[in-house]
Amino acid sequence: MFFAFIIFSCRKSTEKNCTNVIVTLKAPSCKGVGVIIDGIKYPTDDLPAQYAVEGKKICIEYSFWEDPTMCQCCGGKKVHIIAVH
Repeated sequence: MFFAFIIFSCRKSTEKNCTNVIVTLKAPSCKGVGVIIDGIKYPTDDLPAQYAVEGKKICIEYSFWEDPTMCQCCGGKKVHIIAVH
């Protein structure tokens, strides 16, 4: 039983903790940069510049947050990118 524990505890997880998204430069924000998740465009302010290419497919870890800013091109639900894989 001890050997079984050692074998299973050393296996690497094959699951990714990220979501496949498509980068868009037409998101509803001041910068225009965003990601498409399940067909919906969400703006993001923290996508690294090297990934800001229209139509680029990437896998990200993210969370949603509400931007309370009340300007014409900002505010609303945004994506905070935690990591890009």
